[in-house]
Amino acid sequence: MNKHTKTPNFATPPGDTLLETIQALGMSQIELESRTGINKKTINRIIKGKEPITQKTALAFEKVLKVPAHFWLNMDNRYRQHLARQAEAETMSAHAEWGKLFPYSQMVKVGFVPAESTPGGKIAALLEFFGVSQPDGWRQMYGGLKSELSYRKTAKAADKLGALSAWLRQGEIQAEAVPCADFDEAAFTKALEKIRTFTNEEPKNFLPKMKQLCANAGVVYLLVPELPGLGISGVMRWYRGRPVIQQSLLFKSNDHFWFTFFHEAKHVLQKRKKDIFLEGVNAEHDDQQREDEANSFAGNLLIPDKEWERFITEEVEARSAVIRSFASRIKIHPGIVVGRMMREKLLDYSHPARSLITKFIWA
Repeated sequence: MNKHTKTPNFATPPGDTLLETIQALGMSQIELESRTGINKKTINRIIKGKEPITQKTALAFEKVLKVPAHFWLNMDNRYRQHLARQAEAETMSAHAEWGKLFPYSQMVKVGFVPAESTPGGKIAALLEFFGVSQPDGWRQMYGGLKSELSYRKTAKAADKLGALSAWLRQGEIQAEAVPCADFDEAAFTKALEKIRTFTNEEPKNFLPKMKQLCANAGVVYLLVPELPGLGISGVMRWYRGRPVIQQSLLFKSNDHFWFTFFHEAKHVLQKRKKDIFLEGVNAEHDDQQREDEANSFAGNLLIPDKEWERFITEEVEARSAVIRSFASRIKIHPGIVVGRMMREKLLDYSHPARSLITKFIWA
């Protein structure tokens, strides 16, 4: 059954059909007891829906009432499932407070979960999405995220644990479907040099190649739509033994996109498998060294340090033509040069050269 298929919210109790059948035959419950060997108390409990129909009982009904055993068993099975779903729905409604942790309507908009109109339906969909049977399962799997966010953690992300866990879970679901080799550090380092050459291309052209190069080197690369209020543009984590780089669509400028990717790539190479590296702010002092390493790695890979020093000392004139010429010489998109100039306060954010930064339009 498709996971979004609605299940009927009613089922006929087999006891109703049993009572109608014996009444149509003019048979009493006492006579049915005599003919089947099933005591009247059990028959009465079946009629009232308080006792299930066993295979032995169904075979007895088949012989006496001329109604196939599988009919009784199937009807009883459907009815018991219906009762179980009703009980579960009541339990789901009791978990409504837990459900408030998650921005459900926004999760629907980006395709994480199906639209549901009732609290119980939303809770059931959330449990299925997270792959757990109870909210306690979610707490076991994701409740410890606050302690795992050791790098570039933000107060905003930590406080919005429901949205953060949903965004990470969507990445897990996508990662499970990605064919990927075993992690090879040398192959990944080589792949990064190739990926750098894609900065002048459009996403529709570079993304398939980028994902494949990463997968061949044992790294899963994902783009997952952001959820409002998180403020996270990228994360690196190890999931089921594989490094995963997950970027959101939060920031559309190409300079930020590429810097984030190579920043997270450095975290892959740092091989800290128990930590989740979020792109954010307010890093603690103990974490800052690795963040500085990732920043330096991304900056130097995109614009080699020697080239950058030469550019800002000899060609610092901020005309677009000069920036384009420099970018062409080092084979990088000029928007990346402008982005770094603005971050290092060599250009004001209102400078006309800002038009060189490309805005990505994601499908």
